[in-house]
Amino acid sequence: MNLVEERRQEALSLFEKVGLPNKRDENWKYTDASRLADLLEIDGSNTAINIEGLGMVDLDAYRMVFINGAFDAAQSSLPDEVNIVSLATLQSSVSDDDSQALAKLFQVSGDEPLFNGLMALNAATASDGAAVCLADNSVLNKPLYILHVSNQNNVIRHGLMLGEHAQAQVIEHFISTAENKALSNCVTALILKNGASLEHSRLQQEGKQQSHIARVEVKQCRDSSYTFHGVELGASLSRTDLVVNLSEQGASCALNGLFVLDGRQHVDHHTRVDHTAPHCTSHENYRTVLDGRSHAVFNGKVVVHEGASKTDSVQSNGNLLLSKHAEIDTKPELEIYNDDVKCAHGATVGQLDDKQLFYLRSRGVSEEAAQELLTFAFADEVLAKMSNTTVRRYIEKAAFAKLPHSEGIEGLLGE
Repeated sequence: MNLVEERRQEALSLFEKVGLPNKRDENWKYTDASRLADLLEIDGSNTAINIEGLGMVDLDAYRMVFINGAFDAAQSSLPDEVNIVSLATLQSSVSDDDSQALAKLFQVSGDEPLFNGLMALNAATASDGAAVCLADNSVLNKPLYILHVSNQNNVIRHGLMLGEHAQAQVIEHFISTAENKALSNCVTALILKNGASLEHSRLQQEGKQQSHIARVEVKQCRDSSYTFHGVELGASLSRTDLVVNLSEQGASCALNGLFVLDGRQHVDHHTRVDHTAPHCTSHENYRTVLDGRSHAVFNGKVVVHEGASKTDSVQSNGNLLLSKHAEIDTKPELEIYNDDVKCAHGATVGQLDDKQLFYLRSRGVSEEAAQELLTFAFADEVLAKMSNTTVRRYIEKAAFAKLPHSEGIEGLLGE
């Protein structure tokens, strides 16, 4: 048994020991993971999917396509000059000297922040994913678009490393082509070396019966920059844990999130930012728009460790309830073990402002159009931070199509 298989067996043993998370775990207090138990037993048989017309078809980007968790080379388009391969390919060809580094990607510890058994299950069962390594000072001249298409259970594990002063834009997009019950279990591990810069967009747009469990792990070295855009539109139950370690001086991250939910959708995002070095910056801005009987959970924790002086951290969570039956549980947190810091956090929950509605109505705007304008302005503050206009427009149209009275949204978006 090689070192990678040893780590996978250790992860399986850990999952068998701890099992699924439950509500006795404070981090899962508002999300019922027992709903996932039956999904673990589903063994789908549909594997062939033609992606023509699916996803962001107008996006000028390199593409990695994964069908039910397996890389599809025929429907992908990758640059020759950049080291981007599938994880399955890497595992089959890795040398003994490199196996130790690869094994770290499958190493899971119960002591990790926001650990749960599904992390261990992912490491034990994921057989494919994206393996990306950008050399020092390299710039990926087009975005890397990672399209996940599923119609059954799938497990995926990505590993991306940006060398010193490397720059890239990565877009993960999750969609499904069937309305059957299924579970996506996804882990993305990122390492940013000194001065590296990454803009990472993650769009979850799976079917109404789908469940989606994800974890994004980021380790940042000196003066690196990480920008995250997390958008939740699909799935019946979705949970994402985002863990960022600002491990060296001068590192910075900006975490932006948008949920647009209706029906009985349930979305839970837990973020944790560890300031372990001085002169680091973290900014978080999450917004939710909830209709029907949907339920959102946001728990954002910033930990300022001893010695992390000159920390600058801001955390904001705004929530707009369009229905009296919608529900939000929000908990921004600060844990500070150092004096010389600047930290702030806050959350708001409310409905559309009557005074703003009256102002627009008094100027000849219809009630429905006024509601559209105010809802659009509230949510689009997050999407406006995206640098890629094609990605932003795609998300805007998909997100606001879910809202009541969305017929006039197309005019608001423009070309």
